[in-house]
Amino acid sequence: MKALRLIRQYSNKPDLFLNPHAWEGLPADQIFQLHQIRKNYMGKAYNPTNEERTAILSTITSLARSKPNLDYSFEIENFKERIMNNTPMKDRGNPQKLSNQYVINSGNIPHNERRFEQLNRIAAYEMPLLVKYREKYIPPDPKDSPIKLIYNSDFSNETSNKFNRKVTLQVKLQDLNLNKEQEHKFKILSGKRFHHDLQTFQLKSEKYQTASQNVTWLINTFNKLLKESKDLSKELFEDIPLDKRHMKTWTKKPIPNFPENWKKPEDAPVKRHDIISDLVEISKNKLDNDQLQKISP
Repeated sequence: MKALRLIRQYSNKPDLFLNPHAWEGLPADQIFQLHQIRKNYMGKAYNPTNEERTAILSTITSLARSKPNLDYSFEIENFKERIMNNTPMKDRGNPQKLSNQYVINSGNIPHNERRFEQLNRIAAYEMPLLVKYREKYIPPDPKDSPIKLIYNSDFSNETSNKFNRKVTLQVKLQDLNLNKEQEHKFKILSGKRFHHDLQTFQLKSEKYQTASQNVTWLINTFNKLLKESKDLSKELFEDIPLDKRHMKTWTKKPIPNFPENWKKPEDAPVKRHDIISDLVEISKNKLDNDQLQKISP
């Protein structure tokens, strides 16, 4: 009803509320009434334009002298905030799509920013409180825990990739407390996974999806191997010699040292001129000199 009364009031100019460019210079109360008519008339299809923004914001200076009604002041401020802050410059004047709210980012960007901020807050305020729980690190005795597990991590969230799930088991032979027969049987059963120079056993696994599953498999496999090595009731493998052919891949090839009298520089091949390499060097030196002359005082 209020909208109909306002439309009847401007019956002599029925298209004035549809043309915000003609509002400039009118009194503040009249511009506010035209704004209300246009807003109620268009309904959901209403979208503020630059001409309407200019006309409405031009009435702000007249609000300080006279004290208008509360709804008038609230509508002006709300209109200013909605147009100036929440609508991008490139989208002003276009029909609204879903809402007048401008989403700054999309996807995982806001989530990652909040995560980094939370980690920074924890590092700044919570981690220093952990000092009271500090204890001196005492490495375990190798005799109590001879098995050494080596994990890999590339600091990514993918814990099931080939690098993160890989685990290496290492153990020294002297920490297993085996006699000579048991050591010989252990070396025979270990095969190429035993390092004869370092006297260590090494086994790797990446067949399962997580590192914990690979650790379980490594521990179980090593326990079976150790149990079988300690059992001398079945077979001792005394007549089987140790196979050390795999040590060629574990050891580095020695660098030969030739005597000095073998060197004969007179028999060395004559160095040929490489024209392309010389031209490249000349070009690089010229470019470097030109650049130095530009920046030098």
